Amino acid sequence: MMARVPATVDHQAFRDELLALLKKHGGELSAIEMLALAAHTVGQLIAFQDQRVTSRALALETVSRNIEAGNAEAMRSVMGKPQGNA
Repeated sequence: MMARVPATVDHQAFRDELLALLKKHGGELSAIEMLALAAHTVGQLIAFQDQRVTSRALALETVSRNIEAGNAEAMRSVMGKPQGNA
């Protein structure tokens, strides 16, 4: 199992720009289209890894763990916002 790496300022800036790009195109592309395009790009990023440093297994574990972390973060965000009328 790989160690968790805390997000740096550069990591957060990169992620913020990616999220802004998703918001920018959210009116023209559906959520499933954006998911498909993001997954395609992740596949390309995996192919670009230096295989002397990052094995395919490590790349896929990294993707899997970060999908889980992103999903949990999104759920916390949604659960923290009251909806409807009470």
